[in-house]
Amino acid sequence: MALENIKVVVFDLGGVLLQLRNPIRTFGLDMTEATFLERWLKSPGVREFERGAVDAETFARSMVGELELDMQWQEFLRRFDSWPERIFPEAMALLDAVPAGIGRALLSNINASHWGRTDIAGALDGHFDRMFLSFRTGLLKPDPQAFAQVATAFGLPAEALLFFDDNPLNVSAAVESGMQAFICKGPSDAHRILGQL
Repeated sequence: MALENIKVVVFDLGGVLLQLRNPIRTFGLDMTEATFLERWLKSPGVREFERGAVDAETFARSMVGELELDMQWQEFLRRFDSWPERIFPEAMALLDAVPAGIGRALLSNINASHWGRTDIAGALDGHFDRMFLSFRTGLLKPDPQAFAQVATAFGLPAEALLFFDDNPLNVSAAVESGMQAFICKGPSDAHRILGQL
């Protein structure tokens, strides 16, 4: 694959552009991070919240039960709100490294509360041609429809899109949809891959 065949670079937010605190420590979990990330993506409570279908209290009560946590829902919500730490300092340099003439898109499973933080949405404002945020679109990764909406919006075949995500399930789903996709843990991984292309 060469970069000249790519028309749009699609970025995940959390873990790629947005630094997250360690979820095992944040939520006091007794499982590996890989197990948590898979459970999180497949969780009914998470999916409902991140597609904008339930409020924060309903979500928090659901997650305390799903994860069998020894805390009240208010404490879970406090920890959840603090999970995103900051936009990686290298994130803007990464976005600027996308060559002229190639589009930039954001495809994120995210809730209105996290997106509402000025240090997240405000920092990214104006850096993307299009943003596909699950709480607005109602579509979540790794569902095929989440990837199809991006290609459709740009009027491009899926193979013309390059996708970066930190979750292996999402990367596999993107590949199945026809996209070129890579696992990236932070901007430096994505920057390196862009350089190789």
